[in-house]
Amino acid sequence: MGCSWTLLWRDAEVDPRNLEAEIAADLEHWEQVMSTWRENSDLCRYNRGETVSDDLAKVLRAAEVVRQESGGAFDQRCLEMVHRAGFGPVGRGIDLSAIGKGYAVDRIADLLRKRGVNDFLFQLAGETIAGDGVWEVALEHPDPATSTRSQVVRLQKQAMATSGNYRQFQPARNADAEVVSHIIDPRRGSPVMRKFCSVTVIADEAATADAWATALFVLGPDHPKPVVVQKVIWQLGEKQ
Repeated sequence: MGCSWTLLWRDAEVDPRNLEAEIAADLEHWEQVMSTWRENSDLCRYNRGETVSDDLAKVLRAAEVVRQESGGAFDQRCLEMVHRAGFGPVGRGIDLSAIGKGYAVDRIADLLRKRGVNDFLFQLAGETIAGDGVWEVALEHPDPATSTRSQVVRLQKQAMATSGNYRQFQPARNADAEVVSHIIDPRRGSPVMRKFCSVTVIADEAATADAWATALFVLGPDHPKPVVVQKVIWQLGEKQ
């Protein structure tokens, strides 16, 4: 999925090598299901008109729920918009980039519990999920020039995801220094333009946190917290 993953755990007797192999295989499976870059992935075949696979159908159902609940601020039917903005491959149809990593993280949490690992912290890029114990996780300050910690949150049986415009963006087009984000506003069909900032969402599941982090970044900091979300943290960059 173009990123690295990290697993920490406590109070479980497991073989790290076997666990690493199982996690890698599971992530490979879900990338094969959801990738927009692999021409033979389940998603790419579906976008070409082939029958949807069972696993892909599950992700599509989860994405559709958020699309409806967000009033279209999250919309998985945005592949062409993402490409037109210069942030994705050529194609039309579905793009699950805004929910896929979170969905995969939830499946890894399921795998860990099946293997008897219940007190854990798993991270896949910016998507994080914690098991039974309390884990402290640092948030990054939304500054493209540095990588500094802004605050620490405590997670327990919770998931967290962050969306921001300070890592993937195009230069500002106006004097107000609003950069062109890689995050698309599907209602307008164009990238969100905003000063450097980020929004972090904490929810029961990583897929929920992942998708709503994208939706809330589109909707802006004045939008009320959705019912399915436990906490929302907005951060502003230095040059505001």
